[in-house]
Amino acid sequence: MNRKIANGAQLSAQSWRALRENPQLLLFPLISLIASILVTVVFFIPLAGTNLIDIAQGRENPSILTIVVLFLYYVVNYTVVIFSNTALIGAAAVAIRGEKPTLQDGLNLAMSRLGKIIPYAIVSATVGMIARSISQSGRRSNNVLVAILAAIIGGLLQGAWNLVVFFAIPVLVYENIGFMDSLKRSLELFRQTWGESFVGSTVIGGVSCLITLAVLVIGGLIIFAAVSTGSIALIIGAIALVVLAFVALGLLSGAVNGVFQASLYQYATTGDAGKYIDTELARAAFGSGQ
Repeated sequence: MNRKIANGAQLSAQSWRALRENPQLLLFPLISLIASILVTVVFFIPLAGTNLIDIAQGRENPSILTIVVLFLYYVVNYTVVIFSNTALIGAAAVAIRGEKPTLQDGLNLAMSRLGKIIPYAIVSATVGMIARSISQSGRRSNNVLVAILAAIIGGLLQGAWNLVVFFAIPVLVYENIGFMDSLKRSLELFRQTWGESFVGSTVIGGVSCLITLAVLVIGGLIIFAAVSTGSIALIIGAIALVVLAFVALGLLSGAVNGVFQASLYQYATTGDAGKYIDTELARAAFGSGQ
């Protein structure tokens, strides 16, 4: 296990190199963020409206209409996110081959996989809705233990799904097979590389969490200093600066994780880690798994 942790940490650290040499990869998580915001804005009015109807009619549980609208929101949002991630990994695959990827490279590939992305989004939305329903059922309970247990079960369900589909997008990019086949293939590859996959992704997330904490502390101090001046302009500027820092952090984390997935997939299937991840390190990481 210690070896897997060390290998996962090194593999994820090497993924940063691709981003430094190809900063255009940041455009894909940026597109995802902007599109997700637009989707949320579009669905805000119908979701707010159905919730108000439920409250006016004294319903404790959401109506069928509310559930349908919420599910549609999940499907559209997941489609946007998966489409953007597919484009990112497609562009990362170009970089791994030693070529210079463009925004158009990624978008063209994602468009060619749209027919497989939509079923993926529908199933992901279904899992997300079920996990959310389990967690919220606990919150409606007056029993604290039930609420905690429901939150844990909901979180475990969503977490298990995230592990199953860890390689699903790289499989869609490289192998262009059907959704169910891509799930089976993703699970097969994850079992083969579970230590490096899980630890590497966790390292990326852990670094992001540490930086997020630092941004919270430093940002809080900046906002506090701005508030103490009494200047509205400084307060707005400080808040905007902190928000931009969080956005930048999210974009960096998303892009690096995409490169990590693409590189890990390539080695797991070809034995060649590509341009950015050291093949000898990958060979040591997977050992007899190849």
